[in-house]
Amino acid sequence: MSLLQELYKDIPKRNPRISDILIYRLINPGYRVLYRYRLAKYFGTSKNKFMRLLASRQRVKMISQGNCDISIYSEIGKNFKLAHPLSVVIGAGVIIKDNVTIFQNVTLGSHGRKEKQYPIIEDNVIIYTGAVVIGGISIGKNAVIGANAVVNKDIPDNHVAYGNPLIIKSKKTVWDLS
Repeated sequence: MSLLQELYKDIPKRNPRISDILIYRLINPGYRVLYRYRLAKYFGTSKNKFMRLLASRQRVKMISQGNCDISIYSEIGKNFKLAHPLSVVIGAGVIIKDNVTIFQNVTLGSHGRKEKQYPIIEDNVIIYTGAVVIGGISIGKNAVIGANAVVNKDIPDNHVAYGNPLIIKSKKTVWDLS
């Protein structure tokens, strides 16, 4: 996929004009971090040493200016949102599918054991503030991870996970007001 296609897939789709794209890029801090990630990933996969140097520079800017550390070896789908891009860490093997929203102080990565295993985040997932998702687990479609949850086991589709120790409940059970 070309660099422009990578960058374009993160912009809200309401028939944007070039001026809208530039303004969005300048104003939205979450997009700025994602923009740097996409550039670093694009440059980092090149065989050219200068391009890899540019990737390294983008990563340094992402960390110093955006306060986020997203590995270029992670895979991030389209329409990814960093609602408040502060202290977000996404490890090298993490796979994030489409329409995922992550809030501040979230860590997605390996469990730290000898064999590196990373989480897979499916479509339409929301991960709230301070959550830690570690290990070779899968977060199902339409799942919600509550604030400060420590997630180290699989979350099924349409479920809510919260707390430490982890509690997993069906969305229907949690939001059933009757």
